[in-house]
Amino acid sequence: MDSDALATILDAISQGVVVFDADRKILYCNDAFLDMTGCDRSDVAEALCGILQGPETDSAALAAIDEAIRMRRAFSGEIRNYRKSGEPFWNDLSFKPEFDVGGAFCYFIGISRDITRQKDAELKAVKLELDHQFMMENVLSGVVLHKANTEIVYANPRALELFGVHEASVVGATNDDPRWAFLREDGTPMPISEYPVNRAVVERKPIRGLVFGNQRVSDGKLIWLIYNAFPLLNSEGHVAEVLTSFTEITQLKEAEHEGRIYRERFELAARATQDVIFEWDVATGAYWANEAFETVYGYPAPSHISLDHLEGISAVEADHDLVRRLTLEAIESGTERYSIDYGFDRPDGTKGHAAVRAFIVRDQAGKALRIIGTGTDVGQLTRAMHAAEASEERFRIIADTVSDVLWDRNFDTDTMWVTPDWPDRLRIAIDPGVTQERFFLDHVEPDDAARVQQSFRDAIRSNAAQWEIQYVLIGSDGAKIDMAVKAAIRRHPDGRAHRMLGNARNVTFEKRQQEGYSRARALEAVGQLTGGVAHDFNNQLMIIQGNAELLEMSELDEDQAESVALINQACGSAADLTQRLLSFSRQSHLQTGRIDLTRLVPNTVALLRAGIPESITIRCKVSAGIWQAKADANALEQAIVNLAVNARDAMPDGGTITIDCENRTIATDAHPLQSELAPGDYVVVSVTDDGEGMPPEVLAKVFEPFFTTKDVGKGTGLGLSTVYGFAKQSDGHVTIRSAPEQGTTIKLFLPRFIEAAVQREAAVAIQQARPGNGQRILLVEDQPELRAHVHKLLTKMGYLVTAAEHGKEALALLDRGMAFDLLFTDVIMPGGINGQQLAEKVQQRDPHIKLLFTSGYPALAFEHLRLEEADSIRLLKKPYRSIELAEALSKVLDS
Repeated sequence: MDSDALATILDAISQGVVVFDADRKILYCNDAFLDMTGCDRSDVAEALCGILQGPETDSAALAAIDEAIRMRRAFSGEIRNYRKSGEPFWNDLSFKPEFDVGGAFCYFIGISRDITRQKDAELKAVKLELDHQFMMENVLSGVVLHKANTEIVYANPRALELFGVHEASVVGATNDDPRWAFLREDGTPMPISEYPVNRAVVERKPIRGLVFGNQRVSDGKLIWLIYNAFPLLNSEGHVAEVLTSFTEITQLKEAEHEGRIYRERFELAARATQDVIFEWDVATGAYWANEAFETVYGYPAPSHISLDHLEGISAVEADHDLVRRLTLEAIESGTERYSIDYGFDRPDGTKGHAAVRAFIVRDQAGKALRIIGTGTDVGQLTRAMHAAEASEERFRIIADTVSDVLWDRNFDTDTMWVTPDWPDRLRIAIDPGVTQERFFLDHVEPDDAARVQQSFRDAIRSNAAQWEIQYVLIGSDGAKIDMAVKAAIRRHPDGRAHRMLGNARNVTFEKRQQEGYSRARALEAVGQLTGGVAHDFNNQLMIIQGNAELLEMSELDEDQAESVALINQACGSAADLTQRLLSFSRQSHLQTGRIDLTRLVPNTVALLRAGIPESITIRCKVSAGIWQAKADANALEQAIVNLAVNARDAMPDGGTITIDCENRTIATDAHPLQSELAPGDYVVVSVTDDGEGMPPEVLAKVFEPFFTTKDVGKGTGLGLSTVYGFAKQSDGHVTIRSAPEQGTTIKLFLPRFIEAAVQREAAVAIQQARPGNGQRILLVEDQPELRAHVHKLLTKMGYLVTAAEHGKEALALLDRGMAFDLLFTDVIMPGGINGQQLAEKVQQRDPHIKLLFTSGYPALAFEHLRLEEADSIRLLKKPYRSIELAEALSKVLDS
């Protein structure tokens, strides 16, 4: 390509092209370079590049260009040049050296671009940025710029100061940051969705004037801000950034809050007081008064008052001339305060007496502007004084008549008032004059003293409005009572207690009653569980015992016979254990009757002597005048034996057992230990030993079944529990008193036998059992194994047996036409029909059928069969032996 074609191409380029040598002499330039510099070709021919330099050309840039030319290397940079006209422009210059094939330098080729407009825009942007930064750093409002995801891009110094944070820690933080835990104006937490930035992003519109609080993390101070948020939208209409500004209004909020408090206090005081509070504008006559105005005067407060028309405004008859004259005199005299006392008649006809005290508000010239004051119903005060006197009289009467001890302790005056006869009311021996000031503290049991003192101090030092405590009080004679103290605490406005008013009661009786009730309920629950276990055990025992009897009827060798005998012996022991459990649970059937203790107790003692070692003396004290007891004689005899055996075991080295009887009448206000007994006459059988005694923790459990302090194998733990069950089932009670090394006394309370006519005891002849002779028996038993065993046993005896699982199945057999001579049924059965109900339905179908009942719950069975009919009911108690079953069947079928 020739040089002319190349020049044509270069002239078509929009950027300036210049070729110069090592001496900076311009060898060539294109048209764009001439247009940029404003020169002609004649101006640049053989000219140096320096023609473009001027007074503001950067020396550093020139030095860099000189160094590049000298070193024959490329250069690129911006330099301020000048056109031919002297107009400066910014030149984006770059050049590089050209070398020949031999490596010799030829010339530099340079490219120039006019970037004046770009540089001007950049300079303006820099200036604008500097101005913006100056404004942001000095403005009094906080300014924060957020991204659309709420991330902070920028925060000005005021914003950092308000939130107590550093710029490095806040840039990049989002609204999830706990430092922005904002509060609503009502003090509740503000959800993040309500934050101004979040709302501006979601709603895409400015959020203005939002007030919220922030608990500043740096110092914990609560600040209040008024907040504005402005979303910045991009070209697509989406939020790109959010600019927020906020101003602190903490002092304004605090002032508003304080003003509101003062206003509320005034309003509450105005509503609470019984005095009239009023404000009257002298110039306009506008009048305001609180609710007490109507209470005092009998009509609502007027909205305007004029001194010239008091008669027309007021709804009461009063000395209006006096009110008018004294008010005008006070206004004209220049005084600040004045008072008026006058009488009036209310609309309802009652009379009143008002005492008005007022303050006159004046301007700087002394002109009266407003009158603010109070009005007191003096007559009401007089009535209040009379009411106080009547109240005091009522208090004195109450204090004299109630059983509680009343007391009033004033800490400010260090005085104390107590019901004068307080020891008598508490039923304790204490001199009231000795401990008048501290009656409820000076005689506290030592174990309770520290607790009571600490509780008293804690109540006084706290903000409590009441104090309540129970403790043991000891009299001068050593007697103890349980005392309950309850008091109200009156305090000064600063919270300091200045007075306590309360009462003290002797709650010994109530506490013992509650303890007895709780223990009785606990033992009753244990008894129910025990009875259920005994019932199920009876059924299982029946199967074991019955099969052992069947084995006895077989041909056995000597070893086998001995094993079967051991089984029968174990069954007997188990049956006895079951009977004891049923006795404790009050589910054994007792043959209640009249007991002559003058015969039973000595006879029982005679039997005891054989089992009591000679080292133990037995004493019996039964007076001739002892009442007859109403109970089961055998059960009572067994109870005495159990108690005597326990006493023997408590005296391994010997001692004395004393058995005595006494008559006792329980009144309605009985001693707490007998609180479970109904009022009436009782015979008390006591068994006392002088043995080891028991500590309190053992004493609390002695009536529980299977509880024993004896070694394994030396006691079942059922002795005392059986006595307890016998006493409760006999409508009596048992008490025990014992202490280590002081022996034990157990008292058995039994009701007195008071029937008018002596019932004749019927002797029951025990007939020799005879085998069955084909009689038809309907057997009803819900327990499958036991039902199969009894069915087999009856069949062996020669009876024709049909078995049913429950009452409904038995009735279905009768309804199908089957006939029976005897119904043998358990009493307690599932399925909705018990033994008694089944018997009634069976005899409705066949009145001639005989009945025999059985149960492992004898007492409960008789409850179902109604005790008044017990003599006509045949009941076989589980577990029973085959001979007992055969005898019972013979008696019923032959009757």
